[in-house]
Amino acid sequence: MRETLPFRILEHTADIGFEAFGATVEEVFSNSARALVSLIVDPLSIVPCDATTIHVESSGAENLLVNWLSEILYFFDAEGRVFRDFDVQLIDGKSLTAVARGERFDRARHQVNVQVKAITYHQLVLEQTQEGWHSRVYVDI
Repeated sequence: MRETLPFRILEHTADIGFEAFGATVEEVFSNSARALVSLIVDPLSIVPCDATTIHVESSGAENLLVNWLSEILYFFDAEGRVFRDFDVQLIDGKSLTAVARGERFDRARHQVNVQVKAITYHQLVLEQTQEGWHSRVYVDI
């Protein structure tokens, strides 16, 4: 794989996005979640002390990626949870189960970088390349 980092942030006129990379589809889903979290807070400020099992379903792989990231965002917005580590198991291309490790959001330790409103389908990419797997996702801020 050419990339040395598991993801990189992309600038866009009104939004912000990221590209994520992985040797496997599970790894690119995991690295996409890491990239999303890095937009919201500094992942190094998160202590991965609690495990949460997350199950997501969809009609296809790209929709599954959007639903997966939307679920991570839901846990932050509605449940006050931030995650740092993700162990993703893709079940059949239309569902996944993951164990996310993190903790409760603490304003004293977790400074919000960007308030992400939603995951978008704008220029969404999930593909297998010669180097492995690649995703590109833009979020609404």
